[in-house]
Amino acid sequence: METAQPHQVNMERQEDIRQSEGWGKYLEAIGWKTRRTSKGILIAIRPSFLGNFVKIQHPRKIEEEDIKEIEDICSTEKCAYIKIEPDHDQELTGLQAHGYRPTYSPNCVPSTIFMDLKRTEEEMWSEFSHSAKYSINRAVREGYKTVNIKKPSEEQLKESYELFRCTAGKKNFYMPPLREFLIRLDYFGDKSYLCEVRDKDGELQSSKFCLSHKNMVLFVSGGSTESARKNKSGYLLMWETMKYLKSEGYEVFDLEGKYDERFPFQTRNWEGFSHFKEKFGGTPIEFPVPQIKFLSGIYGAVSRYMNVDF
Repeated sequence: METAQPHQVNMERQEDIRQSEGWGKYLEAIGWKTRRTSKGILIAIRPSFLGNFVKIQHPRKIEEEDIKEIEDICSTEKCAYIKIEPDHDQELTGLQAHGYRPTYSPNCVPSTIFMDLKRTEEEMWSEFSHSAKYSINRAVREGYKTVNIKKPSEEQLKESYELFRCTAGKKNFYMPPLREFLIRLDYFGDKSYLCEVRDKDGELQSSKFCLSHKNMVLFVSGGSTESARKNKSGYLLMWETMKYLKSEGYEVFDLEGKYDERFPFQTRNWEGFSHFKEKFGGTPIEFPVPQIKFLSGIYGAVSRYMNVDF
């Protein structure tokens, strides 16, 4: 199967969006409690009568002093376990020396693709596969038009959400409720983007909802009609989205997920959209396996003797 050649230039997002102030407010709005370490690492705590649960997602590199502070906070909050999903450049030896072990139950995507928006449009185009270029040119010839909306209205987001929901249903993906999209829209404001492609009659074909933080943009959700999967307008949407986000001054576009053979069950339905994304080049990113430490002896025993991942 044809794919583009991976982009090899090193690039860095300044901070993952899941460590941002907006993400923390979003989590609080849907029932999580948040704490931060003295260096700003976001700790998300889910209250439960069975013991509070912790997720720390893609923090900056965790050092020795960070581990102690995280555990002190979680002990005070009476947490049953701490699950850390390290950033792609995190060494695991320090965590493992403190009793953390792998867990094969990720909450974040375990692998993704970063698109380098610092390059020229010509450089980006040169990495696309032949079929991606053909599909984009075909969509242009057939009159499909893209629309990029900064800080979309509730009604605009609702229209795209129906497309997201229907697409997720057909592919057996979980789709968060509309309420969560509207909360993120509220907290991210003009750092939220809706990118659409429509046919000659103005009918929505495909849409992408994205959120940004510092120099990065995260692809949050997307969807396409049955006709869009045949007319290739989704390829035009991806290309025009990349160009638009570049014009907004962003440097890294996180495509949020691709198939990962380390997690065959969790990513079992991802081959199709992974192949689509790979046609645009980019840099494959593989995050370390999530790490967990039990503060509750009961949960530790259940995990150990019943071989259950949390």
